[in-house]
Formats: sequence, structure tokens, C-alpha cells
Amino acid sequence: MSVIKNNRGEPLPAKEKSLKNIILGFFGSVRLAVAVLTFIALVSILGTIIKQNAPPDEYLSLYSQTSLKIISLFGLDDVFHAPWFIGAIVLFVINLLVCTYNRFFSYFRAEKKVRLPEEKALMSLHMCFKLNLEREKDAIAIIKKRFRRILYQGEDGVVLERAPYAKYGVLLIHGSIFIILIGSLIGLLWGYKGFIVLHRGEVKDMMVVRGRAPKEIPLGFALKCRDFNVSFYPNGAPRDYVSRLEVIEKDRVILEKDVRVNSPLSHKGMHIYQSSYGASPTFVFRVDGEPVSLREQDSHEDDGFIMIAMRFEKAIHDFGPGVQVAFLDNGEPRTTWFLRDIPRMRQRDLGGKKVVLEDIKEDLWTGLEVSYDPGIPFVWTGFGLMMLGLYINFFVVPGKIFLRRLPDSIIVAGVGSRHIDRFGEIFEKIKGNLYDTDAS
Repeated sequence: MSVIKNNRGEPLPAKEKSLKNIILGFFGSVRLAVAVLTFIALVSILGTIIKQNAPPDEYLSLYSQTSLKIISLFGLDDVFHAPWFIGAIVLFVINLLVCTYNRFFSYFRAEKKVRLPEEKALMSLHMCFKLNLEREKDAIAIIKKRFRRILYQGEDGVVLERAPYAKYGVLLIHGSIFIILIGSLIGLLWGYKGFIVLHRGEVKDMMVVRGRAPKEIPLGFALKCRDFNVSFYPNGAPRDYVSRLEVIEKDRVILEKDVRVNSPLSHKGMHIYQSSYGASPTFVFRVDGEPVSLREQDSHEDDGFIMIAMRFEKAIHDFGPGVQVAFLDNGEPRTTWFLRDIPRMRQRDLGGKKVVLEDIKEDLWTGLEVSYDPGIPFVWTGFGLMMLGLYINFFVVPGKIFLRRLPDSIIVAGVGSRHIDRFGEIFEKIKGNLYDTDAS
């Protein structure tokens, strides 16, 4: 039968073997941490292999019906928002908190009890030497330059400490991971990514959030594409594309910025990135002499006459670009094609109207990704604390100096809790300074 022990390795009395200790032991165990981290890592790999938040048609083109049912059942098409993934993050946060509590609570409680070791214990230390009794004040003065904190002072001697905050380095790292995880959870639960398509001069105040059921949500402000330009390399590859955007609130432009791939626009916690671009055709008609411009699926209605630009093709049987138009003929829906480069195919009589296709223009549009993550401040704070904790752990040299009074001398001994070699160098410098003073 195994014996339950506390954090110091001492057996617990029977009355302490409570439900609390069992719960703390389970949630603070290293095995649980390894298991949860392994699960999160494997799921994250799946999230990179399986495309996330793609349209249903795209999944159908990539996977069989059976595979698609499994992906949908377990939420593998949106792994990082799946309840079981968020649950795993929450479980790891609990594990980290309990582990931190188990490790540091008893440690800090024990640190309050400081005592001066006996002569035999001090003389057994590797870093130890003796001085004449009258040198005590000099020794304390020199040591205080590097060991500023007095932990204990009595008739039998003094205990001084260097870098007392060093003990908090690991705690800072634990806390930083906790804050980063909390920030990630906030981002997963309340953050989102949307997409906006804007043509030159177009204004929108809604974005489309992709997923199983794409939906439009308000931006909280209006976004206008004042201009959009693309430059190309000689081989035809895009070199740069830039959108000049305006942020409009209450019918007033409050912000203007050129947005490039690595230069987003930020406003109200949202970051707007240059994501893609493309071209959509604009069909320039004359209907009984009046100019009419339509895009695909746009309609024109005038005094009972209705025409819709249904479909665009760049090349129709090598005759050049054309557009299919739907209209009503005596109440019956019909379609016909207009070809830009064939004169006799550019003009039609539709529903008693003379319709002429004057031109087909390519109208560039910009694709913008809108990212909102309210957890980012927590993540940055966590990384800052982690850097501070790592600096303390790797570069700060903590330790204690003991001065014990004997009848005819004093013992000076040192103990380093970390970076023993570097602590030894500091101790040797103190020893050298005291012996140099003796020599002078």
C-alpha cells in the first residue's frame, strides 16, 4: 500500500488524506499535464492538416461523404473553437494553477523560517572561511554591498540574502503561461475573423464571418475603398497591391490609411489586413439611349422592363467576352447573349427596349481580412512576464551569506540556490576583498 506524502516528501497523517488532497493530487499531476498537452498538440496538427472554416462545397471536393460526416461530427473543420478543444485548454489552465499552488505555497511558507546553521554545518560547506572576530563590522559592510537583505540578525550572527526576488522567477513563468492561456481562451470565445470585398468607391459596414453557417456581422463603423492598385513583376506575378481605405463614423472620415499585406489598418481593436484581390466585370449598356452599368447578378428595372446580367464568360467560342442577360418577354422569362467584339451581337431588342452592350470593363476589387482578438493584450502581457521570468532564472544569481560569531572568530559561509559557479565567483570576490583589507 502506497503512502500519501506532502510536497516535502513527508507522510501525511491519516486525517490529511482528504478529498481535497486527492483532487489537488490529480489536477496538479505531471501525468495529467503531459496527457493534456499531448492531446492539444495532436489536435493542433489536425487543425493544420484539415482546412478550417472552408465552404461546404470545398469540403465535398476534398473528402468523401463518410469522412465529411466524421469531420462535421467532431468539429474538425473548426478545431480551435470546438467545445472539447476549449475544454482541454481550461483543463490545462486548472492543472497549471494547482501545480503552481502545490509547488509554491509550501515553499514560500517554509521561506519565512530563517535560522543560522551551527558551526559544524557551516564548516562543512564548500564556500566557507574564518576571520578574526574584530573584522565582523568590515565583513558585514563589504558583504552588504552585494547581499542587501538581512534575513536574520541576532547575538549569534547574521544571515544576508542576495536577489530575494529570484525565487519568483519560476512563479512568473508559470503565471505568464496562465495569462497567455487565458488570453487565448478569450480570443477563441469572443474573437473572430471576417472578410470584406470592396470595389473602388464602395462603402460597407458589414463583414462576412466564415464557418459552417457564414453570417454577416456589423463592423461598428463604415469602411470605404477610396482606391485600389496592383503592380506586377515582368513575369506577371503581383509585386504589390495596396488599398487606400477610409474609416467613416457618423458620416465623417476619421482615419485614412494605405493597407498592404504587412501593413494593416487598426481601429477599435480590429486589424484589417490586405488579403487578396481580383477583378469582376462591369457591363456598360445603353437602354433606349440611357446609360446603365451592371455587375453579375445585378438587375435594371424601368417602367415594367426588367433585365438581369446573369453570367459572364471571358471567351465564348473564340468570339471574345460576353454576358448572358435574362429579361421578360410578354411575362415569360428568356435569356440571350451579348458579345462585345461582334457588332451584330452587341445589340438586341428586349421587351420592347433597344439594348446595346457598349463595353465590358474589369473592375478590380480588394479582399480584406478583419481580425478581432480581445485576448491579445493578455497574450502580450504574458509574454512580457515570461521574458522577465526567464531573465531572472538565467541571469540573476541568488544566494545567502551566513556570519556566525564564535568566541575568538567569525565564520563566513555562502550557499547559492542557483548558478552555483557564478555565485562562487561572487563569494570569492568577497573573500578576496576581506583578505586584501587584512593585508593592508
